Amino acid sequence: MKRIVAFQLLLPSLLYAHPLLNVNTEDKKVYENFEASPFSENFSNSIRPYSHIKAFRGIDKKERVREYMNALERPALFIKPLNSFTVQLFYTSEDKFNVENASGTLLEKGLNLYTFADGYLSLGKRFVAYYQFRYLQNKASKKGDIYRAYGKLKLWKFSFEAGKDNVHLGPGEFALLLSSNMEPFPMIKFQTEESLEFAGKWDFIFVRGWLQDDREDRDDPNIFALRITWKPWDFIEIGGTRAAMYGGEGRPGIKLTEYPKLIIGSEENIPYGKFDGDGYGAYDITLYLPLRKWFRSVKNFKIYYQEGGADISAWWQKEDRGEFYFPFGFKLLDKAYVAGFLLSTERNIFRFEFNRIGNRWYIHHLYPRDGYTYRDLSVGHPYGPNMMHIFVNHTYYFNDKFSGSYRIGFWEQPKEKSETKMKRYYLILSGEKRWRNFITSGFVRADYAENYDTDPSPVRFSPSGDNKFFLTVGTSVSWRF
Repeated sequence: MKRIVAFQLLLPSLLYAHPLLNVNTEDKKVYENFEASPFSENFSNSIRPYSHIKAFRGIDKKERVREYMNALERPALFIKPLNSFTVQLFYTSEDKFNVENASGTLLEKGLNLYTFADGYLSLGKRFVAYYQFRYLQNKASKKGDIYRAYGKLKLWKFSFEAGKDNVHLGPGEFALLLSSNMEPFPMIKFQTEESLEFAGKWDFIFVRGWLQDDREDRDDPNIFALRITWKPWDFIEIGGTRAAMYGGEGRPGIKLTEYPKLIIGSEENIPYGKFDGDGYGAYDITLYLPLRKWFRSVKNFKIYYQEGGADISAWWQKEDRGEFYFPFGFKLLDKAYVAGFLLSTERNIFRFEFNRIGNRWYIHHLYPRDGYTYRDLSVGHPYGPNMMHIFVNHTYYFNDKFSGSYRIGFWEQPKEKSETKMKRYYLILSGEKRWRNFITSGFVRADYAENYDTDPSPVRFSPSGDNKFFLTVGTSVSWRF
């Protein structure tokens, strides 16, 4: 293809999506179909966002997500000033409601209007720049902002990204250490775009972010995360994740040469020391089981388990010198868990997941009020610490352009060290219909809470003793050019 400069506006015949572009983490249909595909076992599934080219290669039912991804073309020199335009309208009867894992969607009671528009610049196959604008209006605010903006450069099998985006790490739909629950934040990111092959397939990501936020405890903390995955064979993925919130107003900076010490946490437990921070670690395993060999209707079946700790006892930490714990030399303390399975057939996608978060998660003596949050939303699990959550989700595809889902869930909080517990039950019904370049979707969610928690913070609890019912509805229309 001859290199040209193309200026695209509203020309439906010119559908471009640069292979390096990230699939935004709230585009859940892309990720759902990636995990449901039998091809997904060839890739690491637990580092999001995926690039368009990875998602394209991993999804078998590409027609189900065509409007999300447009058409993959050989990258040229061009600008696409308007790639999509989306309008979302929500209503909730709750004072504040977090649409979980939706990149910072925090609703106020009543009507909430969101409008998004995005575009990008391609400078050939190795570089792309992306931007997304958002306008929000509800009873609490009326504002427009640059929601996402990043430049991404690929060198060999690696990519370097700088800008504003979000990241979701871990094998489950709900992430413990770093999730797509919060809105995009300024970051630099270095990761593999293609697996490194040595005794299997290796992938990694390193994120260094700036959480620009006016807080009750310490303004503008920093965050980093590192995740490494290994697939010795296609049917197994083993992963490890390390993340920490650190720094902020009144705290010392960390030099580039000091990051190894920050990552291994050798001095993290020295109170108010230079490397003191709210750190977490986790390991996980995912197994792809060959049920399709015995049941022809099954496309993919995987089970996954993740175990994390809010603290660690290890031989490399100053306070634990000489201690060695079998088999890795360390022991996770105050644990959290994610366990579940995903089963897909030609038309169905089933997921079951269990989450359990420890009592000491997401709160730290340096961040005692807002804790592990960014702009009032949890950086980790949406429902916060000291919690047990369980859900089942079923999506059915009537055809490639029309799907429906239901989800039934329950969570209890605080799970430990409290006589009064909040129990919350919910049911979600949702659907999506696509035609031409339009994507329309909607959902209805009903919540019933016993001992309703009146504190909107995800890291603090105030069970009221009252039982309450809430209704949340939403609709979205997206035009993909």
